[in-house]
Amino acid sequence: MSFWTKLITSIKHLFGGKPAKFEPQEKDGVWYQEIKPGVMRLGMTDQVYEDLGDITFMDFSSPDNQLEPDDDLLEMEGAKAVETLKSPVKGTIIARNNDLLKQNDQLASHATQDNWLVDVKTA
Repeated sequence: MSFWTKLITSIKHLFGGKPAKFEPQEKDGVWYQEIKPGVMRLGMTDQVYEDLGDITFMDFSSPDNQLEPDDDLLEMEGAKAVETLKSPVKGTIIARNNDLLKQNDQLASHATQDNWLVDVKTA
């Protein structure tokens, strides 16, 4: 998404009161989208479910709130594979979706944007 598209979307969101469209970027199984100026939301792509099969275990890789690009974000085990998702952004984690970890057997039935992992204040 270009700078101008992001800017226009943010302005529309601020003055229109409508939530921004879900049009995330993706990198290595992680989607990310700016949800408000300076804050990115990161989540799992649908491809992760296809690659892992039924997910049996998920946990955040580190309690540390500081992220660098390619830092470990989430460890997952599934019927087909084990995978560690990496952060596509740099910043500070300001929110974690711990409820998602408790619902790992229902992930595939949720909308992609509902399977968010963390909100990150970008650096």
